[in-house]
Amino acid sequence: MVCEEISNMKHQGSEFEVQGHRGARGLAPENTLVGFEIALDLGVSSIETDVHLTRDDVAVLHHDACIAAVEARPLVRSLTLDQVRGYRIEGPAVEATPLAKRFAAARGLDACGIPTLAELFAFVAEYSADAGKTGIQQERARRLVFDVELKRVPFAPETIGDGFTGEASATLERQVIAAIRAAGVIERSRVRSFDHRCVLAVKQLAPALATGLLIYNTLPVDIGTMLEQARADFYCPDYQFLDAAAVRQVIAAGKRVIPYTVNEPAAWERLIAWGVHGITTDVPDRLLEWLER
Repeated sequence: MVCEEISNMKHQGSEFEVQGHRGARGLAPENTLVGFEIALDLGVSSIETDVHLTRDDVAVLHHDACIAAVEARPLVRSLTLDQVRGYRIEGPAVEATPLAKRFAAARGLDACGIPTLAELFAFVAEYSADAGKTGIQQERARRLVFDVELKRVPFAPETIGDGFTGEASATLERQVIAAIRAAGVIERSRVRSFDHRCVLAVKQLAPALATGLLIYNTLPVDIGTMLEQARADFYCPDYQFLDAAAVRQVIAAGKRVIPYTVNEPAAWERLIAWGVHGITTDVPDRLLEWLER
């Protein structure tokens, strides 16, 4: 059944998307160059990553609003980029991967530190031409989709630094769009958020940029209308709040479904049978191996 579902999707011209969550969170420190290289080596279709702004308005890749590695737990938004550079991300113990090590050393970075969004784009571009990678790996990197999550928390606007009221105050959104445009990857990028207002603002600022709505701990009554109101292209729910009827709603609306964060084969099989278009996972190595089998 699973093989038939994936085969049908390929015949329809839409490859099943294996998305590395925060790079490859189950295999390496999250949102780091090392994690991104491991995900690329494995052959993911897309990489999901999280964005906050520094005090000097640089988009950096970090999940939490605070730096958890130190007792003071400063807000990312309270630190300059130079200060953010001083922190290292903890996670699964792994040696620095070859390209991440070289790329970081050439720029005075830590391969397991906090990179900027622009550095992620530059890193993947360098990967796509790296002699140490196979031709298949290089080609996959050229087609990689960047799925950028904007970490807005409406109750705590200080985590971003601007009280979001729409397109006019969209500092985070503007910085992310500028980085995407500067890298020339707008056709390979999408922006997602739990704050659906900022997803709409992104679409207003950059109509060609794909967007997605994140959902946690609920299953909306009318998913199609919700997607339409935000002008979103993707529905990205917590997989535990998804069923076959909800998937059908999204497909009927002409949109795509990529649930998160799914790490077990039994769940993969059920979701694919329902017709999801991809899966976000901490363990892309296991998902890719399972799909091959």
